[in-house]
Amino acid sequence: MNEMNEKHLEFIQVVINRHNSNSFRIKGWAITISAAIFALTGTIKEPYLCFIALGPIIMFWVLDSMFLANERCFVSLYSCVVNKNKLKVKKIELKQEIQKTIEEDFKEYSVKEYSMNFVQFNEIAKNNWTKVLFSYTIRWFYLSLILLTLVTFFGLNSLNKSEEIQPLKINATTTNSESLDLNTRIISTDTLMIKEISKLTQIIKPIKKKK
Repeated sequence: MNEMNEKHLEFIQVVINRHNSNSFRIKGWAITISAAIFALTGTIKEPYLCFIALGPIIMFWVLDSMFLANERCFVSLYSCVVNKNKLKVKKIELKQEIQKTIEEDFKEYSVKEYSMNFVQFNEIAKNNWTKVLFSYTIRWFYLSLILLTLVTFFGLNSLNKSEEIQPLKINATTTNSESLDLNTRIISTDTLMIKEISKLTQIIKPIKKKK
């Protein structure tokens, strides 16, 4: 292999590594944002808010698939450069719409020296982002986050229903007084039942009957 091809492969390898690093960061963002939403949901005890996490999960799922699809295209480009800038792909490995346009059992791809054009390798079925979307390595990661969202919802929902509302008990003592202005402020420890009760009570001593 000449020096020119080795340098070309180095350029392609750098791009592959960058795509792989971006895919790792995307997974980290998906976990971080989902965990933050779950924590907020548990704090304010609103189970339905955890479904907000489904938006970022699906968005990162699609974005991750696109990065991995491009990475596969660059891997195909790498293989093409290794094989003296030519790559033969079986007809059955191509997209169905591409298969209809060729009659041979193989389709040959070629690239120029130092070319970074990976678009033509999108014709390979496994390099399509829709195929990567449901690939084994990426599918179970994001499905696990979706399952965790459902578990969080049903767990918090069951926890809220299991909390029993305790009645408020008040012990009162009465005293004799000609005139007593009693300003009573009651705050329940159970914020689900009563937050605050404020009442003004005036007690007037009964007038004695004349003998």
